[in-house]
Amino acid sequence: MKKRTQADSVVVFGFIGILLMAAPSVWACGLQSSEQSVTAGGSAFGGGRLPNGDGSAAYYNPAHMMLGTGTQAQNGMTFIGVRMKTDNAGSTRRLPANLGDLLTKPPGTVVPVFITTPSTGYADDGGTDNWVPNGYYIMDINDRMRFGLSLTAPFAVSTSYGKGWVGRYHALDSELLTVDVNPSIAYRINDKLSVGGGISAQYAEAKLTQALFNPFNPTRDGHVELKGDDWGFGFNLGAVYEFDPSTRVGLSYRSRIKYTLEGDRTIGDYIPGRNGKISAKVDWTAPDWAALAIYKRLDDKWAVMASTRWTNWSLFQELKPQYADGTQTVIEEKWEDSWAFSIGVSYDYSPQWTFRAGYVYEQTPVPSAQYRTPRIPDGDRNALGIGFSYHPSPQWSVDFGYMRILFDEVKGINTLDLLPVAGLATDTLRVDYSGTGNLVGLQAHYRF
Repeated sequence: MKKRTQADSVVVFGFIGILLMAAPSVWACGLQSSEQSVTAGGSAFGGGRLPNGDGSAAYYNPAHMMLGTGTQAQNGMTFIGVRMKTDNAGSTRRLPANLGDLLTKPPGTVVPVFITTPSTGYADDGGTDNWVPNGYYIMDINDRMRFGLSLTAPFAVSTSYGKGWVGRYHALDSELLTVDVNPSIAYRINDKLSVGGGISAQYAEAKLTQALFNPFNPTRDGHVELKGDDWGFGFNLGAVYEFDPSTRVGLSYRSRIKYTLEGDRTIGDYIPGRNGKISAKVDWTAPDWAALAIYKRLDDKWAVMASTRWTNWSLFQELKPQYADGTQTVIEEKWEDSWAFSIGVSYDYSPQWTFRAGYVYEQTPVPSAQYRTPRIPDGDRNALGIGFSYHPSPQWSVDFGYMRILFDEVKGINTLDLLPVAGLATDTLRVDYSGTGNLVGLQAHYRF
């Protein structure tokens, strides 16, 4: 596999690491955010939105909107605090001992004498604290149709490392904001079957930074920043089948979305002639996904629910960033399809109070340490969720949800060129990642 150069790495993970929805700051599969409902989070997303008329049906599965009636508005906010510890597992730097002569004397007159030394820098915590909002509006069109509008942040990334950490040439800051606007329609075909569909318009804005190795002054790093944005468009479909009033199943699908991410790469405090700004772009296709959800009410108090989701991450095989000077780099990723499995339970203590709990296991699409970077140090994870709903009146409800995430301990091994000449100076980052996360959500729902 071709090694990433420092500048190439920024574009690769600047446009895609940000758009692919990186994991450390969000409860996500690879880069895919799930926390679009506080109610759903309380049951660890088991059953999708089959359990009730929660407004997030407009995002998860538009057909679920037919499980409710009337006009409803819902707003929620989830705080996501993630700690992603990095332990240096033997990172090294390979440089010519006579680098100064190689850079200052005529080409071909000096033979490099390579030495490998431990990389300098400290271990760090790349996790950050963030807020993920969502909003929904659903209304009746007639007794067989409903309209929904969702406003969500399905992809959100924020990882941050100190300027002196051991992997600073691979990543410093990674930030992403996405906003998805999704109008949809649901239609009841008969007493048992409902279907739905919608159009999704999604905006993404991102910034990434990293340090640059200065061969003339190794104690003073350069700096590179990438900013980019784009709009993408897709669709979503869904169906719900009600076997009886207490048993139903839902199937949903969200399409892949194509992007051409365009922005600028700015280099500063670096080698003369390399500083400045240049435009860059990369084409990328966000993966499609499908989910199956099941809900069963056991009696007038208890209900159980489960769901599974498949994401087509195998679309993400390589990246080809292009620069305004006509250069291009092909970088292999080799991601694999991933699955998520969740199960939940709810208990209606009274007409005013409902309590929930659930468990979810989610696979990472990153196939091995070779493709795991500090921007996306993704691994399999397990999570437990608890939550409740309080109905002070028939119109109002307030929801609370909490999830505790445990990330599997994983390894990352990444090598990049520190200079434009391939193989002349390289940095190999060997890191063990271990992380935990806490999600706390609060939501208000009003039925007109």
